[in-house]
Amino acid sequence: MQFGTARRVRTVLVSLGFCAAAAFAPRAGIAGGAPTSEGLAAAAKAAKAAFRPIDRSDVEESKAALLEALDRLDGRLGQAGPNGDDWRKWLLWDQLQDQLSSERQPDKAVLRRVLTRYRPDHDGLELVWFLDVQRALHNYLAMLGAVDNPAVKNEFEERMDRLAKTLEEYQVKPTTEDAVVISETVRFLQGAHQTPRLVRAIERELVHPNVIVDLSPQLVGAGLVECVDDTMPVEDCILGTAIYGMARTVGQTHTELVPSRNVGILDTIFCGVTHSNNIGYHGNITICSTATVDLVARKRLCINAEGLWTEPAVSSATVSTDIGDIQSRKGRRMIERMAWKKSDKLKPEAECIAARHAESRLNQRIDERAEDPLEQANQKYVEKFYRPFSERKLFPQTLRFSTMPQAFTITAVQAGGGKVAAPSAPPAVAAEGSDMTLRLHESMINNLAFDALAGRTIHEKKVQTMAVDLLGYLPDRMKGDDDGKPWAITFAPRQPVSVTFADNGFRVTLRGARYFKGEDAYPAMNISAIYKIDRSVEGKIKVVRQGGIEVFPPGFVPGGEKKLSGPQQVLRKLLEKRFAKVFEPEFLGEGLTLPGKWKSFGKLLAAGVTCDDGWLSVAWKRAAVSPKVAAAK
Repeated sequence: MQFGTARRVRTVLVSLGFCAAAAFAPRAGIAGGAPTSEGLAAAAKAAKAAFRPIDRSDVEESKAALLEALDRLDGRLGQAGPNGDDWRKWLLWDQLQDQLSSERQPDKAVLRRVLTRYRPDHDGLELVWFLDVQRALHNYLAMLGAVDNPAVKNEFEERMDRLAKTLEEYQVKPTTEDAVVISETVRFLQGAHQTPRLVRAIERELVHPNVIVDLSPQLVGAGLVECVDDTMPVEDCILGTAIYGMARTVGQTHTELVPSRNVGILDTIFCGVTHSNNIGYHGNITICSTATVDLVARKRLCINAEGLWTEPAVSSATVSTDIGDIQSRKGRRMIERMAWKKSDKLKPEAECIAARHAESRLNQRIDERAEDPLEQANQKYVEKFYRPFSERKLFPQTLRFSTMPQAFTITAVQAGGGKVAAPSAPPAVAAEGSDMTLRLHESMINNLAFDALAGRTIHEKKVQTMAVDLLGYLPDRMKGDDDGKPWAITFAPRQPVSVTFADNGFRVTLRGARYFKGEDAYPAMNISAIYKIDRSVEGKIKVVRQGGIEVFPPGFVPGGEKKLSGPQQVLRKLLEKRFAKVFEPEFLGEGLTLPGKWKSFGKLLAAGVTCDDGWLSVAWKRAAVSPKVAAAK
């Protein structure tokens, strides 16, 4: 009973690879500033008295949202034929429809039983159509249980007290744990239809861009610049003269970034000269001529979150002709002398017409040559990024492209669903004058990991398959154990993976609610590793693990009175051995070489790395080119 392709692991790997390996960076001008958490804390305290009791209108509103989500899922299942029917059986579709269509009070036990069929670790249920129903059904159940329930008010007041305290602490020092508490409270308030003004204020103050990327104009243009040396036949008609010949065009393209706040705009500009030898026929007259055409053409490329598009090419041409000979095919000298006089008189007009024709031909050719590459780029973007992320609700809440003459910028907010993002504007770039820079806030990874992995079971074989699809090979650290028994992890529903950037390094924690090795199942364990940045290696990024890998049950305090049980110690040893391959003692980034035409730009070496206050900032600069290589180019 498969529905589509289960690609969520690949989606996560692609996204993290996009952020960590792709070398991007931001500039000044990002909207934001220090969050007014103090004002939010006061607003949360005041909102404690603004509880609104849940009534039947809330229930009906949540039911309507559930029915809409079911209609969308029904349409999707209808496209799957018999497989869709199998899904309806699995999802207890008829039982849910019976509860929603009945005049009697819905049976909560039946609704809860249906909700368990949408458990997140079943392949296919990570798709948006199922997620919408799951969340709408969960909210509908919550509304049914909240009507005339005094416990809801008590929970609301407790959450508001904790929210106010957390916001106060978040102002002093933002932490990942406090961000989770704020996000969970916002989701509760949204689901319970409470304090919408406070929710909007939190989203406004604590949801700033958490991925910012800058590319230098030199780097952007490297894959688009090309030399042109093209020979092609000429066929034209100017002032009644049929013209035939061969033309050679020589020139070069370069690029310019066009200032734009909400769309990335890039102009590819061609400057060149065409020389042609031509023969023209006008009645009984044959005209031999040469022409020189100075050409300038501009093709505009635009990009936003939905894809790429171009505007029609625009060009300018100036034609200069030189008539070498005019002959009458009947040998009449008088006709030839008259033709010479007339050609001198008509030459300016003919050159003007020829220039317009040259512009039209050049525009058409540029547009035709851009069509296929543009279609391929759009298809790749949609298939590899937009569609898989959107279908799993993993696409950034906002993704904005912008351009200024000095940089092409990508700005994203990975949040949504009540989650907070960066609490403030990003830090300065790690090194000025870089060709690529990346500023990444820890909230981006944590939010993406929550949406992609929370409560889901991931099998080792699937991860290996995704790695091979992405990399073309299986890294040693991802190979299975010698005993041949594969691993699987059911991630915790809360903070399945978290990263903290601080103190010139980072801490990564993986929280497994359950582990499987072969046929054996093991209880929950958290696995952590701490790395520090080593700046002793110039031009490279080196991170060194501090101590060993930490493996402990949730809530366990090392060195405390409570000791690990025998089974826990066995599991700890197994996990330490397995994840020693993943969390290696050190990682060394040798630099970046971009694919395709951008490979000509050369190697990018690390020019600066900072890791503090929740932000990772990395800058790369183009490696120096030797004089011999430069001369060859």
